[in-house]
Amino acid sequence: MPYYRTQTYTTTGTFGSWNLDNSIVPFNASVAITPIPASSTGTVTLQYTLNPLNGPLDTDASANWINSSLNTSIGTTTVVSFSNPISRIRLIIGTAVATSFVMEMNQGLSTN
Repeated sequence: MPYYRTQTYTTTGTFGSWNLDNSIVPFNASVAITPIPASSTGTVTLQYTLNPLNGPLDTDASANWINSSLNTSIGTTTVVSFSNPISRIRLIIGTAVATSFVMEMNQGLSTN
């Protein structure tokens, strides 16, 4: 069974990160962002980091965040795929016009 997670965000802001298993070979993960209702729009940024944040004092502020290809205004479901190992992802919602956003992440298991 692959790793799967979903969450609905109803406000703007920078949200807590989700961990991925970067030891899976080959690495592959997909993240979908969907505005609800589908006709609404907003600006979102999906960020990722290579830092696993596994130290006892590590927080999201400890990581070096990199903007993914999803750094734009969206009005339909947008999917970002990762094929190189990453450790964590997080969503930033800049604006939301009468909407909420659902973020879903799916990561396959090892073929080894």
